[in-house]
Amino acid sequence: MQNTSPTNLTLFCWNIANPSKKRAETQSAWIREQNADVFVLTECKNSEGCLFIEKHLRAYGYNVIFPKPEGNEYGVIIASKHKLTPTAFSKGVGCIQSRVVSASLQPPLFSGEIEIVGTYLPSRDSSKEKIDRKKQFINSLVMNIKEYKFPLYSIFCGDLNILEPYHIPHYSIFQDWEYSFYNFLESFMKDAYRYLNPELQEYSWVGRTGDGYRYDHCFISKKLTVHLQTCYYLHDTRKEKLSDHSAIIARFAL
Repeated sequence: MQNTSPTNLTLFCWNIANPSKKRAETQSAWIREQNADVFVLTECKNSEGCLFIEKHLRAYGYNVIFPKPEGNEYGVIIASKHKLTPTAFSKGVGCIQSRVVSASLQPPLFSGEIEIVGTYLPSRDSSKEKIDRKKQFINSLVMNIKEYKFPLYSIFCGDLNILEPYHIPHYSIFQDWEYSFYNFLESFMKDAYRYLNPELQEYSWVGRTGDGYRYDHCFISKKLTVHLQTCYYLHDTRKEKLSDHSAIIARFAL
């Protein structure tokens, strides 16, 4: 008889804050205990700590894609228990390609491929240079998304450094073009956390003054919503000082 039981897929998305080698050793041991199917790790550099994590993910049996950022730039690591095939999406992003990594995978017993895009958007302060850099990056992403044909099953996740327009509390520093990017993503995908938690307020990063921000997101194609079991923030990563960000975890029954 054919096995018709669903395949469970767990995605673990986390800003690892470009760790030192010592902290990377602790992070690697902790990551190993999570036993997720897919890891999307952001704020990575071509550094000793991030290279250590890449090496250990491979040693754990994960397939890894990690385009090495140049100079002082940041990037993204995608690691999967399933075979990863790089996709064309990340090639159209412009000058900061290490900040966007895209790959497809096909879980066993599932009829379709799932494309995963891991993204680390630039943060900014009030300086014109950083505002322009972030705005240019978002504009390039929007143009790329409009031109790209995503498969029916897609995930767009990472530290996006944007907030939902109705974020509580409201921060006046964020501008309309940043909220517009969230709305643009929501126009053809679903914020998985908000989809399951319409009213709950949680934060993936907390500033020195105690103000919280939901910077880390997992958007999924509408076809994937029927498979979504849970999406939540794991705050242990912050509480145990493994990083200054909470992880976002999404589980699917495919």
